[in-house]
Amino acid sequence: AQGRLELNVATLANDFMEGRGTGTAGEQKAAEYIARDFQRFKLQPKGDSSWYQSFTFVPHGAAQIHHKGDSASLGMALVKEISGKNVIGYIDNKAATTVVIGAHYDHLGMGDENSLWTGPKAIHNGADDNASGVSVMLELAYWLSKHPKETRGHNYLFIGFSGEEKGLLGSNHFTK
Repeated sequence: AQGRLELNVATLANDFMEGRGTGTAGEQKAAEYIARDFQRFKLQPKGDSSWYQSFTFVPHGAAQIHHKGDSASLGMALVKEISGKNVIGYIDNKAATTVVIGAHYDHLGMGDENSLWTGPKAIHNGADDNASGVSVMLELAYWLSKHPKETRGHNYLFIGFSGEEKGLLGSNHFTK
């Protein structure tokens, strides 16, 4: 177990993941990593149509562009939306109750609006925020999937949330 925990933290916090900023290529890589483990553990996908539940948002401080002479002049603002995604897997034990186990896998990417870093753009790896939490979630998914006799009393829903660093966006979207 310790080896898997360490490997997951090291992988998710690796520079290759570019800090896992919501809506970035690094977030996509991390989401695919989590989905691969869910698939390996034989969880069922419970996203929109696969492992992923997509959501969109407008970043804080995004400039709203108003155009004159077209539909935008009627009070609509054109802004660039960003897409994020939750990763969702399920163990169906045909039980009456479901335990939800979640952790946010996004982080600050290259140091966006919530970073306290004042230097030049740099990767914010986020080993402790929250690659470690995702690693524990994946270990629980692994263990629970391998011990069906001990886990029959409940179903288990595992969610890797994104958008936490932007204001709990992924968990809010899932809840709604």
